[in-house]
Amino acid sequence: MKLIKIIIPIIIILAIYYGVKLYNRYSVIEVEIEKVKAERGDIDVEFNETGYIEPGDSRNIYSPVSGTISEVYINEGDNVKEGDKLVKIQPGMSASDKFIPVEVKSPISGVVMPCAKEDRYSDDKSAIKSPGERVTGQTDYNPTCIMKVANMEKMSVIVNVNEIDILKIKKGMKMDITVDAINKKVKGKVNSISFSSSYSKTYPVKIDIIEKIEALPNMTARVKALIEKKKNVIKIPISALFSENYADYVYIYNPATKKARKANVTIGIRSDMYIEILNGVKEGNELYTDKPLNIIEEENDKIRKNNKKLSI
Repeated sequence: MKLIKIIIPIIIILAIYYGVKLYNRYSVIEVEIEKVKAERGDIDVEFNETGYIEPGDSRNIYSPVSGTISEVYINEGDNVKEGDKLVKIQPGMSASDKFIPVEVKSPISGVVMPCAKEDRYSDDKSAIKSPGERVTGQTDYNPTCIMKVANMEKMSVIVNVNEIDILKIKKGMKMDITVDAINKKVKGKVNSISFSSSYSKTYPVKIDIIEKIEALPNMTARVKALIEKKKNVIKIPISALFSENYADYVYIYNPATKKARKANVTIGIRSDMYIEILNGVKEGNELYTDKPLNIIEEENDKIRKNNKKLSI
């Protein structure tokens, strides 16, 4: 009697367990998971990044000798011509040193502005050097930047590009540039690509603005370019693609059985929303955006199970 009381609950538990397994395997009821369709169409691979504007040509102004600034001939924002006098330097450690004063002249025509801050995001205001301040010469270990002269006729955009996108950018590539502060859209062209990355693994890219623009240094600019375009290809939303152990696959819905089949796929180019499918999916296939419950056993799994039975 006691044995029967023990066996009956075990039988009930096993019946429930295997009943659930059979239900999940053969039931036509599937949890409602969003499905998307494979369709034929175009894919545009775009590059989008945000940077800041800077003069196309600018020169930091240094003194040829160490000393004290005795006179400043210009103010911030003044327009100067190449060869105009900027500052006078009294060489030496003090005013008692009787060295001949040195005048520093502008190497280019442009607008006078402060030297760039080491941290461009800092709130500290930079300014051109004033009379009485000591400066170190340009041949010293750490020369003092007195001011900067920038040619504002030609402007550029500096963007920091991540390690994935940098390989897509080529010198001479055309870019569309938008400066929201002045509500202006202009054309640009990649001038240079620096392969010296920062600690955040980004690479500075300089894009010349090839149109006249009334923008100021450090204004924000958005750049955009078409990297690659493919027409009339089979594409699926990125949400329908799964990856595991370097293999890409999808779950295809079968409307006849109301079950899913896992299928390996070969992918091509991808945009922000879509990915090209080279094989493994047909136009019109419905694909799950999450792993379904009722997955039809794949052929490879059946072979492995049959081989296991034969070896037993």
